[in-house]
Amino acid sequence: RAMGVAAAAAALRAHGSVSRVALAACERLADLCAEAQNRQAAADAGAIEAIVAAPQAHPQVAGVQQGGCMAMANVCAGFDAAGIARKQRAADAGSIEVAVAAMLAHPQVAHVQEYGCWAVACVCVGTDDAAALARMQRTADAGGIELIVAALQAHPQVADVQQFGCLAMASVCSGGDA
Repeated sequence: RAMGVAAAAAALRAHGSVSRVALAACERLADLCAEAQNRQAAADAGAIEAIVAAPQAHPQVAGVQQGGCMAMANVCAGFDAAGIARKQRAADAGSIEVAVAAMLAHPQVAHVQEYGCWAVACVCVGTDDAAALARMQRTADAGGIELIVAALQAHPQVADVQQFGCLAMASVCSGGDA
């Protein structure tokens, strides 16, 4: 039987220190949270904090970095009140810095760059003007803008890196001063 949202979040929380479990749980959460109805359930099950912790526990494992960024992007998708709250909760948990660290640690791994950009874009963009601007500034302060540009330059032939890099740049650089 396929693992559901609560079970995947529980596995990640309990066994995230094991890289293969972290990878499998992040990938499963990413798949499940591609569907909007699963995003809030994942957050309610503690997935956001567990997803942030997984790449921190395995900084040199590109697959965990990729899976963590992919899961974070999917959990944080959405512009309803719950989606905006998930974005802020993820930022408060350190997701921006985790995505930036993943991109910094694995500059030649196109999928890490792609999903790192996607995670930054999903966490930063929002309709909560002052908080969204603070998330954008936090990304800039962490070196995210430079890393997005580096990803675009390092992977000119990888369409997904170009797409999500441009999306991340737009998400981080839009809006006015807070």
